[in-house]
Amino acid sequence: MALSRAACLAAGTPLFVTTPATAAVVVPLSREALVAESDLVVRATVLSRKSAWNAGHTQIQTWTTLRVDEYLKGQGPRELVLRQIGGETDGLVTEIAGDGHVLPGEAAVLFLRRGDDVVFLTALAQAVYLVHVKPDGVALAQRDLAGLTFARWVGGRMQTVEASREPSEAVVDLARSVRALAAKGKRP
Repeated sequence: MALSRAACLAAGTPLFVTTPATAAVVVPLSREALVAESDLVVRATVLSRKSAWNAGHTQIQTWTTLRVDEYLKGQGPRELVLRQIGGETDGLVTEIAGDGHVLPGEAAVLFLRRGDDVVFLTALAQAVYLVHVKPDGVALAQRDLAGLTFARWVGGRMQTVEASREPSEAVVDLARSVRALAAKGKRP
C-alpha cells in the first residue's frame, strides 16, 4: 500500500533524498577540439602540489608545479603552475567532480589554457593523460574519466552517458597526433 504525501510528512518520512553530485556533465571533446581549445599541450612531470585558501578565504585551491619535459603545442617556461579549484587544507576537503588529478612524481600529457601566471586544465579530466612506462620501456598514456558524464545530442534529444574507460595509447603516437593537429591549426 502506497503512503500519501500527508502520511509521509506526518511520519517524518522524507519525500526525496538528495546526495552530493558525483559526476560533472560535459560535452565530450575530440582530440582535435582539445588541441584547438588549448593554448599549450605539454608532456610534464609533477614536482609539487599545495592546497590553501584563496585570498578571500572563500575557496580552497590547489597549485601544482609542473616541470615541462616537452611542449607539443605552444611555448613557455620550463616550469608551469597549474591552478585548480578544490583540495585539502585545515582538515577540509573540496573536490570538483570530473576534474583531472596529477600527483607529485607523476608524468602526464596535459592540455592547458593560460591564465595570469598560472595555467588551467582545458577540459577537466578530458585534458589529462597520465603516463606510465611498461617494463619494456614503452611509455603509455591514458585518461581517467571517472567522475565525468558525457552529454550528446542523439535524434534531436540530449542524452547522457557515463564516460567509459579508454584504452592506453603510446605516448609517441599521442604526441605525433597533437603536433600534427597543432600544425594544421584545426578548429572543431
